[in-house]
This record gives sequence, C-alpha cells and structure tokens, in this order.
Amino acid sequence: MNKTQDRIINSYIIYVSEHQKQPKSIATFVEGLKLKEETFYTYFKTFEALEVAFWKNLFEQTIKTIEKDDVYAGYSVNEKLLSFYYTWIENLKEYRSYTKYVLKEEKIYELYPAGFTDFKKGFEAYVSMLITEGLETEEIASRKFITDKYVYLLWYQPISILKFWVKDESELFEDTDALIEKTVNFSFDLMRSNGLDSLFDLAKFHIQHFKL
Repeated sequence: MNKTQDRIINSYIIYVSEHQKQPKSIATFVEGLKLKEETFYTYFKTFEALEVAFWKNLFEQTIKTIEKDDVYAGYSVNEKLLSFYYTWIENLKEYRSYTKYVLKEEKIYELYPAGFTDFKKGFEAYVSMLITEGLETEEIASRKFITDKYVYLLWYQPISILKFWVKDESELFEDTDALIEKTVNFSFDLMRSNGLDSLFDLAKFHIQHFKL
C-alpha cells in the first residue's frame, strides 16, 4: 500500500470515526484532501471498497506482527490463534470509534459486516493452515464429515469477539481478553475431544457479562 492509498484510508477512517457517517460524496471527501477525484478511483471505486481494504490490511498487519515474534513458530495451534486475537484487538484499539460505526451500520440480515469480505477470506485461509498443522500434531482430532467444517466454526469467533469488545468497559479490556481465552479454548476442546467443561465455562462467562 503506497502513501497516497494509505492517506486516503486513514482520512476516511478519521472522518467516519468523528462523524459516525460516511462523507457526503467522494468528490467532497477528496476535495478536503486536496486530491483529484480520479486519484481516489485509482485505488477504490466506492467507500465500501475502501472499507474492505481497511479490514483486509488490518488483518495482514496483524499476521505480520505475530509472525515476526521468534516464539510464535513454537506455539501450539491454540496459542497461535490466541496470539492472533490479542494482537488484532490491540491493533484495533486505535480504531474503536470506527469499529462501533461499522457494527452499528451492519444490517440485521447480514451474518457479518459487508466490509469483512476480504478479511474473511484471509482469516479462513489462516485458520485452515492452523487446522492442518493441528491435525498433523494431533492437537486437533480428525472426524469424518466434521473436520472440513472446523474452519466455519472458527470464522464467527472474530465477529463475536469484536461485538463484545466494542461494549467492553472493563479496565484495559480485561473482559475481552478473558472472552478470547475462553472462546479459543472451547473451540479447540471441541476439535480435540470433549468440550463440555469449556462450554460451561464459556456459557457462565456470557451470563455474567450479559449486560454487555
């Protein structure tokens, strides 16, 4: 991503965060940036396409960050996914107001925000690699007719974590950290053997924080 593209995305995120709505038009938006309208269209056809690029870029930056850590390669697949979520949320803290806008604008019939399309593809590719690794190390059990559905089970984790986080008022978002740990442990228990203990632990957590 070059500097102009990055500037357009950052300026859009700042505008939406402050006003909780999109700019009136692409023309007025780029005028404020002292850019030609054609420059915007060089990178994005719509504001919605820009939002897709933002979430994709945030995901890719998160992956780069965790993979730079020398200890990451030695983690179990469970720990790798935990590392991803903790780092992803940490990166998102700068964009909390924007994230609230995105979730507020999500249509009731949508399974996830429209701007998550490329993020979803990247995330599913990432967890597919973790699942393959887990099967090889026997951290994950292979089950006929079920194993290939694991990736779909994991996809809705970031959505539920995100929706919890934007309402989390705990100090340093410690409740979100707890949710991440319980959610990941539960999912891997399900993919290993018996997930009842983690199910009860996760259910208890949600009941205690139902007000969120």
